[in-house]
Amino acid sequence: MISEPLSQAQRTELLSLVTDGQKEYLLNEVKRGRRTIFGNIMVEEKVQAIKSVDIDLQEDERNVEDWNIVDYTDFGPGNRLGKCACGITLRYMFTVQHKGTNKTITYGKDHLSAFLNLPIKDIDAVMAGLRTIDYELDELLVKIKDDNYGYEVLEEIPEEIDLPKDIKAHVEYHIPLLDRQIKKIEREVNKYYSKEIEKAKNEQLDAARLEAAKRAEAYLKAKEILRERYELEQKEAQARDQKILESIRPYLVASKPTIVEIAYSLVLNGVSSATEISRITREYFNVDKRISTGTKQRPYIYMDVVLALMNEAGKGTLYFDKESSGFEDCYFYPLEGLENDTTLTNNIQPSLF
Repeated sequence: MISEPLSQAQRTELLSLVTDGQKEYLLNEVKRGRRTIFGNIMVEEKVQAIKSVDIDLQEDERNVEDWNIVDYTDFGPGNRLGKCACGITLRYMFTVQHKGTNKTITYGKDHLSAFLNLPIKDIDAVMAGLRTIDYELDELLVKIKDDNYGYEVLEEIPEEIDLPKDIKAHVEYHIPLLDRQIKKIEREVNKYYSKEIEKAKNEQLDAARLEAAKRAEAYLKAKEILRERYELEQKEAQARDQKILESIRPYLVASKPTIVEIAYSLVLNGVSSATEISRITREYFNVDKRISTGTKQRPYIYMDVVLALMNEAGKGTLYFDKESSGFEDCYFYPLEGLENDTTLTNNIQPSLF
């Protein structure tokens, strides 16, 4: 389990540790997932017409069906190494290409939205899907490094449960199970157990009841393995939190530090997500403990944290990563130590398409 996306340097380093077979599977899945997202946005009758933005189009280049999104680059926090057709620098850069003439244009999300004649919220949805793919790649790379494959949860799964194809593929190619896949297995086990209990109630013969009891026992073993794994993950998360708390202790000289002081010190010690900062502040400091009732289930102090860090960014003491921030979350970084080395990006990004 990871709390925040890896940096380009971290991802490149972890990719160097996997086997050739694992790397091929991981990167092919990234390519497939991204192409699916790009294809969906183009063909789901959303893109009706191409609008010329910052570049002249020939008459035969104005048919929407002749354009594809072929590339996407995230240059990393604090980096604006990409360039839009209008000339501004970018962290997130999309490349569109014409099938016939092979003309390529690079855009940021705003001008991509204008080019495809789509609301900006649709481009934000595309970027959210791309971030999910990258985040799962990060999760798998960390699990490979930690030798945390999760296969023990499969050992007691009843044979009658037909596992999804993606889980079978992970085992076949020696790829760890994602957290969402383990939760899927748990749901399937619970569903199976509920059916077996109902069957046992209706069975009249002792032999049939005994068989049902055996199946129930297998379920309980599987549940115990899942419980143990969950408890281990919780302990690891708490250990990570304690390490972070130790690192920020020298920055908090007051007996009752303010939200501003806590949030600022967390950013300086590598926690960039405002949501994660809010969680740590809520759990370990004497602040408002309430959780919002909305779909995000954020701590009530989330907006206080964002406003405090925005104020620091306004004073020039932190960097606010505007391009990666939005309704979902906001990200802040120390001004020192931001990656600006194009070689780190170039080492990994071309292999994703």
